[in-house]
Amino acid sequence: MRRVSCVRFTAALLTTTVLSSQVLAEEVADSSTLDTVTVYATKSEQSSFDVPLMVNTIDAEAPGTALSNDTEGLLKMTPGVDVINGPRRNGQTVTIRGFDKEAIITLMDGRRQNFESAHDGRFYFDPLLLKRVEVVKGAASSIYGGGAIGGVVAFETKDASDLLKPGQSIGAIGSFGVRTANEETSSMGSVYGRTGNLDLLGSVTFRNSGDIRDGDGEDLSTDDQVLSGLFKAGYTLGDWHTVKFQYQGLQNDGQEPNNPSGGIGSSNPVVDKLVDDDQFSLRYEYDNPTDDLVNLKVHAYYNDTEVEETDISGSNLGRVQVRALDTIGLTIDNQSRFDVSDGHSHTFSYGVEVYQDEQEGFSTATADGSRPGVPDAEALTWGIYLQDEIKLETGAGQFLIIPAVRFDQYRSDDDDGNSQNESAVSPKIAVSYKPTENFVFFGSIAQAFRAPNMTELYPSGQHFPGFPPFIPNNNFVPNPDLKPETVTTFELGAGVNFQQLASEDDELRIKGAWHYSKGKDFITQEVDVFAGTTENYNVDNARLWGFEVEGDYRISNFSFKTGLSYVEAEDEDTGEYLGNNVPLTLTTDVSYLFEDISSTFGWRARYANENDHAEESEQTAGYGVHDIYYRFAPSEGDLQNLSLDLAVENVFDKYYTKRFASLPEEGVNFAARVRIKW
Repeated sequence: MRRVSCVRFTAALLTTTVLSSQVLAEEVADSSTLDTVTVYATKSEQSSFDVPLMVNTIDAEAPGTALSNDTEGLLKMTPGVDVINGPRRNGQTVTIRGFDKEAIITLMDGRRQNFESAHDGRFYFDPLLLKRVEVVKGAASSIYGGGAIGGVVAFETKDASDLLKPGQSIGAIGSFGVRTANEETSSMGSVYGRTGNLDLLGSVTFRNSGDIRDGDGEDLSTDDQVLSGLFKAGYTLGDWHTVKFQYQGLQNDGQEPNNPSGGIGSSNPVVDKLVDDDQFSLRYEYDNPTDDLVNLKVHAYYNDTEVEETDISGSNLGRVQVRALDTIGLTIDNQSRFDVSDGHSHTFSYGVEVYQDEQEGFSTATADGSRPGVPDAEALTWGIYLQDEIKLETGAGQFLIIPAVRFDQYRSDDDDGNSQNESAVSPKIAVSYKPTENFVFFGSIAQAFRAPNMTELYPSGQHFPGFPPFIPNNNFVPNPDLKPETVTTFELGAGVNFQQLASEDDELRIKGAWHYSKGKDFITQEVDVFAGTTENYNVDNARLWGFEVEGDYRISNFSFKTGLSYVEAEDEDTGEYLGNNVPLTLTTDVSYLFEDISSTFGWRARYANENDHAEESEQTAGYGVHDIYYRFAPSEGDLQNLSLDLAVENVFDKYYTKRFASLPEEGVNFAARVRIKW
């Protein structure tokens, strides 16, 4: 069942294709502040400080972040966001305000990442290919549909236009990096160019890593060889019409436990794991700044993801198991702007989305080739939405009022004849008020939903063996009557924005919010060992509340960022805590740029209280983890095309485990990367 990946073929083709083109070279800049531009929060460009919600933009090339080798490295300093399930990259998933991966929409250049697995993650990309990450916190189903209960995580890869300098027509970047905690080496090569109306970019990355050392000096068995490729081509027709094609692929050939978020045992043996992920997209955009009625974007894409596992030890030696998911999607979005008066305007965003998921499971251990817990099934979803951004300038200040609503219809069925057909309406209204340029107050109320996925609805077969006659074999029980999760979220917040507080070049921004979510029919899993069943069911009533505050102060070349967040979740009927709890967590990041030596020095830390809102066996201790980082990046002279990044992560070799995790995190790590541009 091991297929031939497009990655290896395309990796060799990328460089050859793009070297014939012409383009330029220089990175988009610096760091993420509270006042960056957000695109995904409202599907139109807005100041992240002004929008009536909490949103973060992370520059993937910022000092410190640029050394990230996985999702944890990219997002660990983002308040309200946590990357869980341990340090193995194939198991990592993101939570926002305590909501897990199934309640969060993940986008890669606008493509839904719908790969679903109880144990594996869904992040099959290399951070070296990324430009930025945008995190939208809170219910977003009103414009993004099902799955956006907790928010949206949107990854964006680099374009040729991000690297071009005026007057340049061709460029290239090469980099090499090392990490000691997992004995990793990494290399990346990119070429990019522009000729006439044609932009081209191609990148290839390779990582080779071994066992992961934790803070106690013990090794987590892991062996990865990861090859990634990215190819983009854009052509401008006339002045405002653009067509873009993209291919992004990854192949990870390694060895690790079947469940990468768990320890090795008889029920979780080490397997030879091959991850193949190939994604294709075609876009058309019409963007004429003088046309107030039409700002059209059409995006068609296809994702093909497969994880193949071969047992290399234990009682199932030689067994091959496969999980594959194909996604075909189409989105059509438009914006129309209307000015009622000088101080009153409307921006209508509206569109339609259709996507289909088809899942297949395979195992050599069953007579019919089916894989337990991975049903052969397919799901089709379509939705339409309408949003209005109303801007009002009054004598009392500025108002931004955003009502939105979306209708979704979804249906799914499996090969055994089970099916589900449901629909949902997701309304939202959000308001921000700025009495002056220095203050903002905001609030929102939104309803969001998450449809149960195919693996939750239709699992069958054996989950794990028992010890008959005392403990029976445990089998999955399908539940096609699972209801969708529905959550109503209230949010209130405020922000301050000041310049020239202590000097002419300083700036302070603070923004925070309190949020309360009341949920019905939360989907959870019950494993009954003595009955021999594993079944998903709905929790009738759940309640989550919490807060987050983030700040950014800059004066001259000094920068200080901080964030504080907390989430508490419980079953309203029983009073029991849920697995969505997040202990009080503080992040800090301090840096200083020494211009005379073209160097940035920084220190960042993450502190978390103990997670005692859980059963005793699931509680985790508090921790504090510190990183120091350094960047040498001359802007002129003979070395202006060279940059060097160094870091010591988890400086004090702290042994710690994140909330509800069974694996400790990575211990002390020395990291370095050198990059050269031509």
